[in-house]
Amino acid sequence: MSDIPYTAQIRITELLERDKAQTTELKVFRDGLQIVPSSGTYTLKKPTGSDIVSSGALTIAVSGTASYAHTSSELASTLALGEGYVQEFSLTISGEVFIFRRMCALVLRRLYPTIQDADLTATYSDLESLRPSSLTSYQNYIDDAWYQILRRIKNQGMGYEYLVMSPESFFDAHRHLTLYLIFRDFHSSLSAEGRYMDLSSEHYRLYREEFDQISFTYDQSHDLTADNPDKRTRGRPTIFLSRRGQHYMRRRY
Repeated sequence: MSDIPYTAQIRITELLERDKAQTTELKVFRDGLQIVPSSGTYTLKKPTGSDIVSSGALTIAVSGTASYAHTSSELASTLALGEGYVQEFSLTISGEVFIFRRMCALVLRRLYPTIQDADLTATYSDLESLRPSSLTSYQNYIDDAWYQILRRIKNQGMGYEYLVMSPESFFDAHRHLTLYLIFRDFHSSLSAEGRYMDLSSEHYRLYREEFDQISFTYDQSHDLTADNPDKRTRGRPTIFLSRRGQHYMRRRY
């Protein structure tokens, strides 16, 4: 058995929308190149360990991307919502079988980003002319920033991103983080006497401030309605560093 550590592109927990036909996919890399498996099968397991899909045939694209098309009946409305589902991609690479696991959640709705290139150029009009000729848009930076935000939502205990009802709550934090990534990259590839590093640092500071102030409506009960439309959930709780006041009793003699 080969011990080559192939890299599966797993950036966040996979989200599958319940009672809906949809395709899930996986890309595998090594030495900067995408690997093209010769064949593969797909298994989706419930949190209890039983199979929903057992060794379903994967479609392998010319590029190497392995995909499986779920039917709506496979992701039936009777299945429990939430985390704990597991995907297994069993891929044959150079004659050997490698199994890549990815955590999965069954949800009613995904959370989608709200910014695009125009939101970036609205802040810096010259970004259009500064964009490298090899790129047609800043989408890669937008996507990378979005995945970072989704991971942070979960890692900091803010809740589950698929239960957030107000995607616009993340607009400013997402824009600042995207601009940070763009200007940081410009600093390493373009000469501007520190200008891009200064802009990068400024937008990272603004991103952290905006993220700490995020508040959103939330669907704790998984029913596509906000728990309380008039109450918003803070992304980062306020922490009081002072001790609770103490009361002393004086004895009388």
